[in-house]
Amino acid sequence: MTKAVQTIERAFKIIEILGNADYYLGISEIAQRSDLPLATTHRLLATLLKLGYVEQNPETNKYTLGVHILQLRGAVIEQLNLGIQAMPIMKMLMDRVGETVHLAVLNEGEIVYIERVEGLRTQGMYTRIGKRAPAHCTALGKVMLSNLPEEFWYEDVVNRRGLRSFSETTITSVNVLRQELQRTRERGYAVDNGETGERVRCVAAPIRDYTGQVVAALSISGPQTQITADRVPDLGQSVCKAADMISNKLGFAVSR
Repeated sequence: MTKAVQTIERAFKIIEILGNADYYLGISEIAQRSDLPLATTHRLLATLLKLGYVEQNPETNKYTLGVHILQLRGAVIEQLNLGIQAMPIMKMLMDRVGETVHLAVLNEGEIVYIERVEGLRTQGMYTRIGKRAPAHCTALGKVMLSNLPEEFWYEDVVNRRGLRSFSETTITSVNVLRQELQRTRERGYAVDNGETGERVRCVAAPIRDYTGQVVAALSISGPQTQITADRVPDLGQSVCKAADMISNKLGFAVSR
């Protein structure tokens, strides 16, 4: 085991100990429970404290989980709840169109797949849950970006990651991407015409929470031989309707 891996393993061990404790723990107790030297425990706690993963009571100097780890926990719970709410509608959509249905969220300029229902006719298409993909060349990503102010997506997508090309149809120009996002807003759904180089066509619509904020996206995807260009308008309406149904379950009153 490398030193870096050992350090990560020890840090997570401390996080787990604090997460299972019903009260603040002192450094000696943490060291004892983690079976680590006191000096090592102190060094790891100092790093975790700096990063916001633990916090320290200023009066007792004892530790508990920090706000950052609690925020991550809340995000995981929200995504799990979203998947539970969406799954019956995703299955219904797949039954209607016969193609694979995906659910994804946006994270730092990339999409993250959180649920999937395999299509009846899909062969050789498999998307791992948790997989990340660029937002600028996926229908899921583009429909979520289209609902953000430009200064938000420009920083995460253009400045931080760049408009990397994956195929001849990938958008690599900021102006073209800006126009594509405008078209997406106007029609209510986004389209990916093989932009990731997989000869796949996708159609995606936004999902909103009770505040109206876009929190995820739903897509229909399949080989371009099955999802032909003439099917896109109908599939766009189908995915929008399904996404609206999920939004309603999250408390958003859809007015289409």
